[in-house]
Amino acid sequence: MGQFNEYMERYNFSFFIKAFREKGKLKKYRKGDFFLRQGDRHTYIGWILNGAFRYTCIDTDGKEHVVAYNFKNEPLGNYSVFQKKEIVLLNMQAVTNSEVYLLSYSEVNEYYNSSIEAQLQGRILAEELLYVAWNNIISAYNDTPEERYRKLLKRCPDLLNMITLKELASFIMVTPETLSRIRKKILLDKS
Repeated sequence: MGQFNEYMERYNFSFFIKAFREKGKLKKYRKGDFFLRQGDRHTYIGWILNGAFRYTCIDTDGKEHVVAYNFKNEPLGNYSVFQKKEIVLLNMQAVTNSEVYLLSYSEVNEYYNSSIEAQLQGRILAEELLYVAWNNIISAYNDTPEERYRKLLKRCPDLLNMITLKELASFIMVTPETLSRIRKKILLDKS
């Protein structure tokens, strides 16, 4: 599968991976298990060894919206909320059977305090996550749903092997019917 979260291609996070593997606790999640639920206190951050997770939020009408995904060899959690020890506003749920290395707040900060390199790694990760969040906001306003769909599948062509069309529609902020029309239009354009 192509890289869903592009920031993982821009920087070598092997330093983080090593810390998670050496100090982290390996936990297994079955498909449907929650890493965190909306309203939980965020006390652990993860690194996905295998598997995938979706991030969803429930609006005031009780409707679920997919807002993000993380896959193999990516961090798991809401980094800014974790660092502030705040309540999570999202659900983080396994979409496949998954294995995740977990580090607590104190373990992560002990790691950051261990060296200048570790502090630099933490800063770069925070900057990359901010960059992604900002670009996603801009894309939601500037790109059409078709453009968001095309960009996503170009970046991650195997995504539909892991998630449903209904989830994909939610992620690009359209109804399943609109996504169906987009897909049909793209097929017609190819012929």
